[in-house]
Amino acid sequence: MNDYDANGKKIGHSSPSFFGGMNHYDNNGHKIGESRPGFFGGLNHYDDKGHKRGHSNPGFLGGFNHYDD
Repeated sequence: MNDYDANGKKIGHSSPSFFGGMNHYDNNGHKIGESRPGFFGGLNHYDDKGHKRGHSNPGFLGGFNHYDD
């Protein structure tokens, strides 16, 4: 999956990892973070060093709510 900024410029890509997570890479192929499944259908977000940076939870009427930790 390709990742784009608000102006439509490609800034990287994401690919599936083990156990249902996603690895995130910049345009040069360097790993910049990952997302792992959390509780109740949410996702926890980590930087390239494994430090938790945020989480996302399913919204009340669909979609996701994103939070910084």
